[in-house]
Parts: sequence; C-alpha cells; structure tokens
Amino acid sequence: MKNIDKLLTIRAKQCIINMNEFIKIFKEVILMPKIIENVRGLLLAEAQKQIEENGYENVTIRSIAKGCSIGLGTFYNYFKSKDMLIATFLLEDWQQRMMKVSKESEGKSTPMDVIEAINQELAEFIQSHENIFASPNAVKAFHSSVGDKHKLLRSQIAAPILNACILGEYENPVFLADFTAEALLTWTVAKKNYDEIASVIQKLFVK
Repeated sequence: MKNIDKLLTIRAKQCIINMNEFIKIFKEVILMPKIIENVRGLLLAEAQKQIEENGYENVTIRSIAKGCSIGLGTFYNYFKSKDMLIATFLLEDWQQRMMKVSKESEGKSTPMDVIEAINQELAEFIQSHENIFASPNAVKAFHSSVGDKHKLLRSQIAAPILNACILGEYENPVFLADFTAEALLTWTVAKKNYDEIASVIQKLFVK
C-alpha cells in the first residue's frame, strides 16, 4: 500500500511539473506580444495601399494599425499622426525618384533631356498619389508646410538641371536652372501637357 501511495505521489509531482512547464510555454508563446519585423515599413505600405483603395478621408490610424495586425500604441511608437505617416511615404517616394533622375541625368547630353526625365518622374509621382493630391482635406492638412515643401522640391529639381547647364556652358546657370525648375514644377502639377511645357522652356536654352 505504501508503495502505491509513493508511486501516486511521484506521478502527481510529475503531473505538476508537466503542467508548470506547459503554463510556462503557453505564456512565452501564446501570451507574449508578436514580434513583427520592419513595422515602420509595414505601416507605410499599408497606409499607401488603403489610400489608393479607399481614399484619404476613409483611412484612419485604427484602420492602418488593424491592417498591420498591431495595436494603436505600436503605431504611435513610429508616427505621431496619420498625416505624418503619409508625409513620410510621399517624401521617401520622391527622394527615390530624384535619385533615379540624378543617376540617369549623368548620361544626358542636354538640359532638355534632363528636364524630360524630371517631368516623367514628377508626373508619375503625382499620378501615383492622386488620391492624396485630389483630396481637399489632405491639402488642408498639409497646407501649413506647402510653402517650405515647394521650395525644397524646386531646389531638388533644379540640381540636375544646373549640372546640365554648367556642362553646356549656359549663361547664368543658377537662375536658369531655378527658373526652369519652377516652371516645370508649376505646370506639371497643373497637369499641363509636357510638349507644351517643353516648347516654351526650350527657348531658354537657345544659344
């Protein structure tokens, strides 16, 4: 009888150990927060996707977080607001496009070749984010920084044009590049046909 009691006691202890081990594993695997890599990248991609599908007005911080399977607190660890997130992916997209233009412009022979490449990237950028630029609420949200952003865009556009102007030995290359960049930015954003824009701009580069 004593041997049976002893055996039952040992079995009971083993069950308790096994149960404690199970609880430990359960807590570590099931209850621990999910580790999601590149949360910032996921948030940027999800926000852009939702805006393209549903429009600026219908996208919220909650919908973006839900689409990434993360909590609202995690979202705020990366971005203070929806508009800051949107401004980030717009800026990163534009910077990538300008890097492409800068690289490609190294092999362009004339300022007009560079200008055409910039126009193509600028037009594609506007079209890619049309749901943002066409939204009155989005325009209103970004209105306070439009002036500074416009100057920044103009200077970025002017840089490769300036290099072409210097290589082509044009007079007053800095002003010529800035003037051309302003015209290109203004009329491309207004969706003016490039052929019309080019027909006027090319007159500036006649020696």
